[in-house]
Amino acid sequence: MAKKKRKGKGNPWALLVPLVLLFFLLVFFNIKIWQERSETREHYLTAKMKLERLLEEEEYLEKAEEEEIDIERELERIAREQLLLKKEGEEVVLISRREEKEDEKAKEDMAESEEEKGFLERLRELLPL
Repeated sequence: MAKKKRKGKGNPWALLVPLVLLFFLLVFFNIKIWQERSETREHYLTAKMKLERLLEEEEYLEKAEEEEIDIERELERIAREQLLLKKEGEEVVLISRREEKEDEKAKEDMAESEEEKGFLERLRELLPL
């Protein structure tokens, strides 16, 4: 039998070298992609931490602003009541102790006069006859 001659028998390294080069290129690009992915993840985590810190700071500032407004309102109330200060367009009204005592005495007198009246007298006042 005659030996058959193969066509394109050529050098076996001719196929192996491009495959090895392709393998190393794939490994190299995978390493590059992995590095970029880790850098991107670091940037993401840093940005996330910064965002959380900024949100906490915003919440703190809002709370401080609300407390400041409450403090301002309380100071304004104290100034109005104890220092007799007023806003523009308002008037301050003073009630002295003597007037309060006179008002209380008048109320007591009315209550006493009501108690002195009997049932029939109250009925006569209510029903005009």
